[in-house]
Amino acid sequence: MATAAPASAQVAEREIPDEYPVYEFVCPDGGYQSGCDASDIERAVDLEGVQAADFAQRCLYRTEAECSVIASGQVNRATDDPALHWQILGLQPSDGPYAEMLVLGEIGGPLPSTLLSQQVDGYFDPPVAARDGDGRFILHVPARNRGLGNADLMLFTSGDGWNWTSAEEIMRQIDRLLPQGFWTASPVGFNFREGSAFALVRRDSDAGCCATGGVVNVDFEQTDHSLNVSRVSFTRTQPVGEVHEAFPEDPSGMVEDDAG
Repeated sequence: MATAAPASAQVAEREIPDEYPVYEFVCPDGGYQSGCDASDIERAVDLEGVQAADFAQRCLYRTEAECSVIASGQVNRATDDPALHWQILGLQPSDGPYAEMLVLGEIGGPLPSTLLSQQVDGYFDPPVAARDGDGRFILHVPARNRGLGNADLMLFTSGDGWNWTSAEEIMRQIDRLLPQGFWTASPVGFNFREGSAFALVRRDSDAGCCATGGVVNVDFEQTDHSLNVSRVSFTRTQPVGEVHEAFPEDPSGMVEDDAG
């Protein structure tokens, strides 16, 4: 097994970003990673004069790439606050692979506001209001990046402005509470209705395919301006050192080969 490094060195080694997303895919000029940044993409979404029906009928991201609405919807609040409207877009740049984008905003207030305008090279699932009605609100946006696992976003408020965090940031918090030499394996199963999450745990020595470290259960706490990990419960497993493999010999049977 590789020698465990201090927690700070482990975080640097994984190159976990300070914020999500760490890169952009389809730029306003229609090119694939053609030099735009997150602020360029955000400025290319303008909700001025947009009606609820527009989220279903047209691409609200101004881009030269092919853009189509895959899904759209509305999240009503338990309070008198404006509903949240969202659309998931399919983007095909002129010189690169397909990507998806989520646009989410408030249009029922005095001024329309874009709350999220994020892209992934995998897929988005529809946003889910995971907590509402007790003075606190959490909107969970499930997402995946191709080959990188979780790209989930969590938008939350306690009535005084919006804040957001990401799966990457939460995984970094979990890793800091695990013993040295162990890492959270993506994907993480989030359940913000219960304020919890579940994930497999990877050892430093694990191959890319397999996480053998054990399992971790996570609890969350939402404060006025943050959504943080409050506790982890890590159950470590011990590999037995045996690998069992099976190879097809012919359509009628299998031949097993045990390697120690």
